[in-house]
Formats: sequence, C-alpha cells, structure tokens
Amino acid sequence: MTELARLLIVSGLVSGTQPSTIMGLLVVMNGATPRRNGWAFVLGLFTVETLLLVVASVVLGGTIEPVSVPGRLIAAARIVAGLALLTYGLWLRRPSTKPSSDVPPAFERLKELSPTKSFVAAFLMADYVGPVLGSIAIATSSVGFGGRLVAIGLYTLLAAGIPLAVMLSVTHSPTAQRKLADTTGWVMRHRRPLASWLSIVVGTILAIDGAVVVLSV
Repeated sequence: MTELARLLIVSGLVSGTQPSTIMGLLVVMNGATPRRNGWAFVLGLFTVETLLLVVASVVLGGTIEPVSVPGRLIAAARIVAGLALLTYGLWLRRPSTKPSSDVPPAFERLKELSPTKSFVAAFLMADYVGPVLGSIAIATSSVGFGGRLVAIGLYTLLAAGIPLAVMLSVTHSPTAQRKLADTTGWVMRHRRPLASWLSIVVGTILAIDGAVVVLSV
C-alpha cells in the first residue's frame, strides 16, 4: 500500500501542477462568470482524472508482477519517460528568441466559454501523463481494491485539489479577483521556465523511481 500510495502521490503532483491545466483554469476565470467557470473546470478535471484511475483499478489492478518481465519493462519505460522529460526541461531553459505573449491566441478563446464549455475544456486540457503513470502503478500493485481506492483518493486530492485551491484562492479574495488578469498574464509570460522546472523535477523523480525497481530485481 505504501508503494502504491507513493507512486499515486507523485502522479497526482504531475497532474495537479501541469502548467497548461493551471493556465487554462486562470484563463476561463477571466470570462464573464469567473466563479462558475472555475468550478466547472475543476469539476471536469476531477471527473476525467478520477474516472481514468477507477477504470484502471477495476480492469488492471494487480495484473502485472513488478518483478516480472512486463513489470521490468514498465520500470524501464518509466526511466525513458523520465529522461525524456528531464531533457525537455533542460531544453526549455535555453533562451527563447520569440517574445512571450501574455495570453496565446489558443488560450484567448477560453475567456469566451460558458460554464458548460469550461467543463468540457477541462477534458482537453487535463494532464494524462499522471493518470497513465497511476494506472501503471495500479497494474503492478498487489493491494486490494479498497486499498487502491484509498490511493486513488490521494491522487485525486492532488490532481484536482491543487487546481481547486488555486480557484478558491482567487474566488474568495477580492484582491486576487482584481489582480486575476495580472496573475494570468504573469503565469503566461513565465510559462516556459515554469514548464522547464516542472519537467526537470518530474523527470528526475520518474527516472529514479524506475531505476530503483530495475536495480532491485
């Protein structure tokens, strides 16, 4: 249970801190109905992130032994994915020749969304790396169904809880509401370094985690 919980916590952090997800949330809250759009977007994130892991828990739970050949291949894939993320993060640290606009055109259209469309937009902007990693962890875990649900709860607490905390901090603070446009602009202008550091941290964690499994066999 401890191992599964640890892996799902890491997966939840991957999803909950995804820059594109946080940026999408901030932009939809710049629309005509900030509070309703924010709640709808977070509800969409909660739905898609949780649904994927619950399905994985029912279908894949405990079907792969960590020390088996498939288990070792999954661990090796984790190492490759981690190194790829680490490389991408380091590449993003190179100086960019293009000016970083406050809100890219693709995100600008999110300001016009209704709460219903904000809910749907969350499905498109949600992170799917975290659920995939979480599904792999579930597939290689021998924990019972109840334990898997507890671990999924930890994942959801981070994957949807972090965006929820961001949304609540804005909607319950008049000062934050007044500065929402400025905050969104700052996040957009610094999206490259933010994505860089996130990729480096997550990539390092994934690579080390996979290496521990491979070397322990």
